[in-house]
Amino acid sequence: MAMLVQTSEAPVKAKKPHKKAAPKSASFWDTPGELSVDEWFELNSRDDGSRYELIDGSLIVSPPPPAQHQWIGDNLRMLLHDSLPEELAAITASGMLLDGKPGAIPDVIVVERQPLREGAKVARPEWVRLVVEIVSKSTTATDRRIKPVKYAEAGIPHFWRIEMLPFQGHGNDQLPVVFTYSLNEEGSYQLTHRIAAGTATDLTEPCKLTLDPATLAAI
Repeated sequence: MAMLVQTSEAPVKAKKPHKKAAPKSASFWDTPGELSVDEWFELNSRDDGSRYELIDGSLIVSPPPPAQHQWIGDNLRMLLHDSLPEELAAITASGMLLDGKPGAIPDVIVVERQPLREGAKVARPEWVRLVVEIVSKSTTATDRRIKPVKYAEAGIPHFWRIEMLPFQGHGNDQLPVVFTYSLNEEGSYQLTHRIAAGTATDLTEPCKLTLDPATLAAI
């Protein structure tokens, strides 16, 4: 270990090495691996129309959804809006935290209204009663396998998946087909209904309504 020795000579000031300015990071994260809610909003306000989701630390980028996808989501939101009790609201393409951090942007959610009235910017899973994903070509794996697991882990009681394109095992069912799931005692989603277009089905969760997927796709 170096020792400091006192002398009678005048001290010599060491020249500070010239510091080069650190290159500006191209990352949206102020802290590596952590994305704040405001940074998440900024990322999703880009002009490309893509959705930026953060799931288990991985950034998932989805291109702008096709018109049919948006139409189905809007029609479902209106159907839910007309059926939900006053304390619940249906919202499309709104951010939802996962593991207490910025996470997913479901196509439709049913959420408690009070936190939104109090100014909440983003939904917390404990406020959410239903989450819906509409499967597109670019989101097939995420919507069918990744997101349902995270939603179940978050304790969201109901999950719906809407298939608007031909899929393995769809048989003679008319598209779109809606799959509804409920959280079981083991904390996994269990299939409760498979509803093909042209089939009107009465549902009781998250509210009482009659659902025919054909009406969701009607323009």
